[in-house]
Amino acid sequence: MRTCIGVIFFLTMMVNLFSTPYSKEDVLKIGINTFPISLNPVYCTSETSQAVINKVFDSLFYFDNKGRITGGLVENHYLKSNNKGTEILIELKKKSFFPGGKELEAEDVVQTVRLLQNRAFKYPYFSDIRFIKGIEKIDRYRLKMRLNGKVATWKNYLTFKILNSREIKNAVPETFRDRILSGTGPYRIKTVNDPSKIILELNRLYSHLPGDKSMYRFIEYIVISYTQLAPLKLINNEIDICELQPENVDAYRNIEKWQRQFRILKYKKFGYTYLVFNLRNSAITGNVRNLFYNLLINGDFPDRFLRGRGERVTTPFLLLNSKIKPVRFETTPLEKTIRFKILTNAESKLRKEFVLFLRSELKSSNILLEPVFLEYHSFLHYLKKGRYDMAISGFVLDIDYDMKDIFYSDAYFNYANFQCLEMDVILNRGLKEMDRQKREQIYMKAHNIWLKELPLIPLFNLYYYVGVSKKVAVPLQTYDLVGGAGDFLFNIRQWKMK
Repeated sequence: MRTCIGVIFFLTMMVNLFSTPYSKEDVLKIGINTFPISLNPVYCTSETSQAVINKVFDSLFYFDNKGRITGGLVENHYLKSNNKGTEILIELKKKSFFPGGKELEAEDVVQTVRLLQNRAFKYPYFSDIRFIKGIEKIDRYRLKMRLNGKVATWKNYLTFKILNSREIKNAVPETFRDRILSGTGPYRIKTVNDPSKIILELNRLYSHLPGDKSMYRFIEYIVISYTQLAPLKLINNEIDICELQPENVDAYRNIEKWQRQFRILKYKKFGYTYLVFNLRNSAITGNVRNLFYNLLINGDFPDRFLRGRGERVTTPFLLLNSKIKPVRFETTPLEKTIRFKILTNAESKLRKEFVLFLRSELKSSNILLEPVFLEYHSFLHYLKKGRYDMAISGFVLDIDYDMKDIFYSDAYFNYANFQCLEMDVILNRGLKEMDRQKREQIYMKAHNIWLKELPLIPLFNLYYYVGVSKKVAVPLQTYDLVGGAGDFLFNIRQWKMK
């Protein structure tokens, strides 16, 4: 999905780590499973990329720890809709600074939007900002957006990161992807050592620094390629925070040494693990997809596999999940064995286990699955190019009904190659409906279209666990629910040294 960080990027960022000595107490060390695909906020679609840039950049709006949309860089906003159209007036917070000393102004927002809307830069979420018809600066801290019409989720779509207008003034699309940019967030990127480490340094001009100066001066993101080593690295003080695998969490309950060294925090991501079909393959008929639905949605197979590690998902439109009851399709048994290659990310032990579990379950239905386990970047490339029959992957989504990123005909994450004009029309209607009850009715229709076509089948929403060293002060409120633009350590200002 993303090209690798280039040689120019590497050479530019190889700053001497030890040019400024600092004590271990000044550093928060965070373990990550893979090196970020990109550190340019325009192209950060992976979770690890988002986790890093969320410390460096701010956005106009963001989702709080309960999944509610709230103001970030926005001080006030006003929505005006009449016969002439819909406008949003935005007033920015003052005294938000980039590390070089430049204060955030309306011009930065204007230039950011214009870059994202420039097709040459290939912004992955371009469809999300089509609703902005025009944008202009009113004065230093105020700007106006003219919309193409009513958009219920306009705040959700203004969660992209705001860039420094001086840095992007003469940006060239061919080289922009590898650029390291600065933001108004609490940290700046200091060192990039691909593929093992990224170091962030505190932005001393950040306007929300606590008065007691207890924020970590540096954050080190350290790649742990073998996830089972995470508990050992926590015990040995090689890292302070790291996401843990479910089997590590099960072991934690019985190992006193682990309990003395670190604690475990639980949260959920607004998304799901899913099975996607390559609809280009004529052998994956509606009957085959219905067979999978009956097994995965109606049967007890997911519960037997999960064993309390997550929750079942019955519809891809997650906010409808509690209201949807599964149906049972009439299907025709397969007389001959059909073989399908099924892909997944080799670095996810749980997904690998699921593929093997699924292969065993489907033998009696004359479906033989041939697992293909790929390195993460190769896996994404195969998905994007349609080089698969079926695949097990996962989405982390904006906290809303809208699933346009997945189901719209030309959506970036429409790996199934699902083409349905009726779905496109319904999704567009859902975005324009401002009344919440009417919106829900529209997305119920979208659910029914999905149920008829089944380009993918949502499986479950896993519980996620983070191990935190007991030498780290955990804030009173951590993130219970993380959406597509967030991460568990989003409120990094509250993660302070003891």
